[in-house]
Amino acid sequence: MKPQIVTAIPIPFTSEGDVDEGTYQRAIEFIEPHVDGVLVAGTTGEFLALDDDERLGLFKLTRDLIGADRTIAHLGHASSFQAGRLARRTLDLGIRRTALITPYYLPTDDGGLVDFYRETLAAAPEQQLYAYLFPERTGIEVAPEVLKEILALPGVVGVKLSGAASDALETYAEVLSEGQELYSGNDATLPHVIGLGGTGVVSGVSSVFPELFADLSARIDRGDDYSELQSEVARLVALTGPNIRFLKIGLAARVGGEWADRMSMPAPTKEIEQTILAAVGRY
Repeated sequence: MKPQIVTAIPIPFTSEGDVDEGTYQRAIEFIEPHVDGVLVAGTTGEFLALDDDERLGLFKLTRDLIGADRTIAHLGHASSFQAGRLARRTLDLGIRRTALITPYYLPTDDGGLVDFYRETLAAAPEQQLYAYLFPERTGIEVAPEVLKEILALPGVVGVKLSGAASDALETYAEVLSEGQELYSGNDATLPHVIGLGGTGVVSGVSSVFPELFADLSARIDRGDDYSELQSEVARLVALTGPNIRFLKIGLAARVGGEWADRMSMPAPTKEIEQTILAAVGRY
């Protein structure tokens, strides 16, 4: 299988705070020819600011545009009760591929982590679930041996590692079983992931520069030299990746729309904004 690019897409809101479905559709249509899937309502999608009906509407719209097999629905909630309820409604849409960040806000122990995934899977056993580790955002650090227990649960097909977890790709890769998928949430690590036998990246930056990521994937797959392109991808990740607002500047330039936020995030300087727009113009 060629290296996979899954776009973690930001969600466009209007200045009044509504989900802008028309702009979202244009963004998906811009991205779709170049990527292998779309993660909907993940961290980059401000999932904490969306209610379940809004998430389901975005799941359905994405399914209608790119197909259920390429749609990964993020179920993130602080409780397995909420995540399981959303999983059942997601399956009703014909979407089986799901992702689920670890519980957050309240602390738990290793047994609680495993139970969180077991209970969510039990609520909707037909799902194909990716565990999602992001310790900086959840306050939960998952030891490799605990991830191994989670990966052994029926229905878990792989893992996405973000933040500090993506710095330990080698360690986590060792606990995957044959056929399970390894994704990095660090957009700039595609060659490293593939070198470890992993699957690909889940990338917010690919929403703005999908053709570059597709080209990088193709070069790695063919065995061509990709060093110069990888350096440019890493530069763009450093420029736009740290902040959802930075990605939205690029997407507004690509497909129009307001691309307002619901959550509070640092605003870019004028210099950064101009640099992002120049990169969009170049590619």
